[in-house]
Amino acid sequence: MPVRLPPHKHCLNCEDPIPEDKDYCSEECMLEHGLKKKQGSRKMTLFYVAAAIALLLLWVLTFVKF
Repeated sequence: MPVRLPPHKHCLNCEDPIPEDKDYCSEECMLEHGLKKKQGSRKMTLFYVAAAIALLLLWVLTFVKF
């Protein structure tokens, strides 16, 4: 017979089971998750800037005759 678990959800950072009314299991997990999101956002911004520079460089090179 399957075992029924009490209602719960999982920590957004470490995936540990937590009560339904919370998003994180601890203050440390909340800070770590925020840091990960900020680093991911920074990486995406850097990627978009690098892609824009590459496209601009390719566009300029199409008009330059060697």
